[in-house]
Amino acid sequence: MKDLARQVIWVTGASGALGRAVCERLHGLGAQVIVSGRNVDTLPISRSRVQRLSLDVTDTQAVEAAAQAIVLKHGRIDGLVTCTTTPRFGDFLTLQDKDWSEVLDTKLMGSIRAARAVIPTMISQKGGSIVFISGRGGTVPPPRHLPGACANSALNLLAQGLATEYGEHGIRVNALAPGPIKSPRLELMKAGVANARSALGHAGTPEDVAHAVTFLLGPGAMHVTGICLPVDGGRAKS
Repeated sequence: MKDLARQVIWVTGASGALGRAVCERLHGLGAQVIVSGRNVDTLPISRSRVQRLSLDVTDTQAVEAAAQAIVLKHGRIDGLVTCTTTPRFGDFLTLQDKDWSEVLDTKLMGSIRAARAVIPTMISQKGGSIVFISGRGGTVPPPRHLPGACANSALNLLAQGLATEYGEHGIRVNALAPGPIKSPRLELMKAGVANARSALGHAGTPEDVAHAVTFLLGPGAMHVTGICLPVDGGRAKS
């Protein structure tokens, strides 16, 4: 993990529990971390090697400008972690077009925009690593969380496609699928909105996800690309 020291890594959606934990883990490993989110005041605190950016990932021009600003200041982008999400729960027949659009535009297209913004830099520097945070719903879709599940599945597929397309440039692209994680959303899952059970019998923590993200970004995963890594405690018996 020492090889993450001085790496320049951008984390989108860093206001949430997962993005915040990823930021703290990367900072602890010596990386230069750029954290972005819609409300800069809710992002991890600015300090040495942590830079905050106010950014709406649904704004294509703003995402491209953010990537350019990172390169201008730091000279490179070694890693990208996308943690953006907009949870919309409900019965399929009651969810409206705007509910689906908001989820897909934020989680799926927000990740696409960020990846599209950093890949040219990674090509020019002959390497980089991208990690999309998807979710277990991408393979086991809970009926009352279908917008998010569809976005998760698409991110898993996107990682495969980009890994194949840009591997020759030394760019690795992976997805990571958390299961039940201790966070405010877990209470919704316990209420039956999604499956909150795991084979290990307990929920994971944001730090569990952060450790897996740094594995995928780091030298221990140098020959790992195009996968979806589950971090879900295993599937519980039905």
